[in-house]
Amino acid sequence: MKNLRTPIALSLLIALSLACSSKSPEDQTQVVQSESHKIQEETPAMTTTTIAFKDESTTQIFNSYLALKDALVATDGEKASAEANKLNALLADENYNSIKADVQKIAGSTDPKTQRESFDSLSDQMIALAKSSELTSGNLFLQHCPMANGNAGANWLSLSEEIRNPYFGDKMLKCGSVTEKI
Repeated sequence: MKNLRTPIALSLLIALSLACSSKSPEDQTQVVQSESHKIQEETPAMTTTTIAFKDESTTQIFNSYLALKDALVATDGEKASAEANKLNALLADENYNSIKADVQKIAGSTDPKTQRESFDSLSDQMIALAKSSELTSGNLFLQHCPMANGNAGANWLSLSEEIRNPYFGDKMLKCGSVTEKI
């Protein structure tokens, strides 16, 4: 009989605690909403900066690459595909054929995992292009995530020092570090 008293008493205690709560469900909702607003206020806004290369077409290519990167950060496969199509249209020069191959793979898929595999190779080529081109204003930040590609690591370019990981999106948004300022 003693064994039954403890669970019954515990159940009654929990029921009384819940019944005596001074907050209505509406009040509890307001608390959750105010906490949500507080978190948003504490998160620093991304600074929007721009870059320019000596060659205007190079500037357009990099701006398009950065829009593609942002779509992958958001894990938006449809948008990444659309941005890759825009980038593909800018790569008319034969010198960009190897870059174009990766861009076309991204454009041909709406699966972020597949897109991210090609984005790794694309980023390596864009990093080489950035280093060999004349940047006339702004900065690019070379960023690295050691956990991407099964812990082999992967790089990407960003306008901001703030890490926004295109390889994991919201799963590991801030995983990575700035390794170089270009």
